[in-house]
Amino acid sequence: MRVVSIIDIVFYRAFLSKIYLTTEVDYHFLSPEEAPAALAAADPPPDVVLIQDSYAAVECGQILEHVRAAAATLGRELPVLCLRPFDETQEERDLACHPLGEDVHPVNRLNLAQVIGEFKHTLAQRPNVPGSREILFVDGGRTLLHVVRAALAGSGFRVVPAHHAEAALSLCRKRSFELVLTSVLLPGMSGLELCRRLKEDNPGRYLPVIILSSSDNPIDMDTAFTCGADDYLLKSFTAEMLSSKVSEHLDVAERKRHNKILVVDDSKLTRELLRHSFIKNGHCVLTAENGATALSIALAEQPDVVVTDIEMPEMDGYALCECIRDHPELRNTLVVIMSARGHVSDIKRGERLGVSRYFVKPFDVEKMLLVVEQLLGESYRHLKKEHEHVLSSMSALITALEARDEYTKGHTARVSRMAMRLGRAMGLDDKELRNLEIGANLHDIGKIGVRDAVLLKPGRLTPEEYASIQEHAVIGAEILRPIVSLAPVLPLILLHHERWDGQGYPTAILGEEIPLGARIIAIADAFDAMTTDRPYRKGMKLGQALDILREEAGRQFCPTCAAAFLAMFDGIDDANERAQTE
Repeated sequence: MRVVSIIDIVFYRAFLSKIYLTTEVDYHFLSPEEAPAALAAADPPPDVVLIQDSYAAVECGQILEHVRAAAATLGRELPVLCLRPFDETQEERDLACHPLGEDVHPVNRLNLAQVIGEFKHTLAQRPNVPGSREILFVDGGRTLLHVVRAALAGSGFRVVPAHHAEAALSLCRKRSFELVLTSVLLPGMSGLELCRRLKEDNPGRYLPVIILSSSDNPIDMDTAFTCGADDYLLKSFTAEMLSSKVSEHLDVAERKRHNKILVVDDSKLTRELLRHSFIKNGHCVLTAENGATALSIALAEQPDVVVTDIEMPEMDGYALCECIRDHPELRNTLVVIMSARGHVSDIKRGERLGVSRYFVKPFDVEKMLLVVEQLLGESYRHLKKEHEHVLSSMSALITALEARDEYTKGHTARVSRMAMRLGRAMGLDDKELRNLEIGANLHDIGKIGVRDAVLLKPGRLTPEEYASIQEHAVIGAEILRPIVSLAPVLPLILLHHERWDGQGYPTAILGEEIPLGARIIAIADAFDAMTTDRPYRKGMKLGQALDILREEAGRQFCPTCAAAFLAMFDGIDDANERAQTE
């Protein structure tokens, strides 16, 4: 459970910290000045907010407005605890807080621990929200828990504690954790036995387990890996080491869930043996009993790896390999052959067909797993390097494009930042956020194909010139289309000028037919265009731009995206107007 406390009395920090530590909650302090921006961008978001009954420079009601705006962005209730004097009676506290609203609960320093305990219990009964990122931490003490929480506080992971192995096993049956961190020495069952049990009890889902230990003895490390541990970390770790290690394993787990392996063999026993082994290791597995069926599945699903026998009815393994190489959409698919035919000529034929590995039956299944993991890892690193190279090249093109026009310098970076902020506020997952960031950074790449005379014209465009500008969305998609790794991003670039009412371009689609990422970029792009100076006009004030977005919600812009965007700025434009007036 995460508690955010908005306070301006330094003395309060001491006793609040003591209460939060003893009740084992994650906590963060904000000043009233920091609250509006920090609450809107909080990652992870708070479960409870604590406020004072009064502040030196701001009204309590204004703080409540910011808290409720954050709750609206999250799409759920955000309870508020109002800290009152400890010598008040319950009736006096209730009367004082009643005008503030039903979501405000009066507390004092004597009953705060009890109230937080009740909220923790209520939160524990809440079903696990899909997409939330929870890590299970198992340790008999409390000190290390605070170290781990502090190390992962800024990474978006919610750390759920368990003080012994039995409690950890019970939690894993009820909830879906991303990763488990466990100490070796625990009350009762050891962390090593817990690791072994977790691996056995989760045959259909890959659950990374990292062992934390004070021992650097190689024998102890080997024992941990024998029990199924995915990694071993000494307890002398730094916050950066732990955060990096956790992120590394979560990235691996995410890749495994998306990796597809197609197992092809006319023997049902072999198919099921390999299918079970790959699934236990976290992969998505498809099966086929012959080459013809396998080819149909491969064309539909585009697997990352095909593990195939040679001698099969209808189409043998060699013919399947040839067909895979003949289809451009399968050019990145890796092929592993398994066969009882172990002649050198068979192995050489496989090499000529581009087979990555050749296993002679009978073979060690564990070795097969390791080889497939290695191939997937090498392929991922190659694609990642290619992806980074392409993005750096495209970024250089964007910089060159913006250098043509003094008024649009920094436009891409601002649109990207605003789109990402809106994407997080709307609860997009990590994969969607990565695609959104790339799409926002490349949304105007097509303008490189628009003539300077049109792009830099200071006055109003003619209908022909406006039509030329409109072509940049299609040009951008065509420029990036040959890059396979950017395929999920192309719709965002092509469609970011579509309108909710169907009056946009280039395809005039409407409503939810427009991808969510394109709808988000459309708002961020329009907002930046309105609030920055152009050759033919000065940039609008924040309040004026927000009013236009509010008016155009449901016409030009997606109403859901517009509402989330406006909620991010709720109260900020009013404050700016007051400041300018004063």
